[in-house]
Amino acid sequence: MNIISKRSDHIFDGRHMREVQAKWNRLSMSDLVQIKTKAELIARVEERYGLPHDVAVQDIEIWASDRRF
Repeated sequence: MNIISKRSDHIFDGRHMREVQAKWNRLSMSDLVQIKTKAELIARVEERYGLPHDVAVQDIEIWASDRRF
């Protein structure tokens, strides 16, 4: 994920936040505005869904592969 939102400290713009929340609905908007890096997204998905690290990484990589960041 390379593109940063208009707020330079966040990884997602508004559209991507909605897409992430639709994919991982256990992530709150509060979670999303705090996430600044891909590693933080992975960690939050691991935490909220109780997933092993490698599963969370794979899930996020697959999801991000058809999006432009």
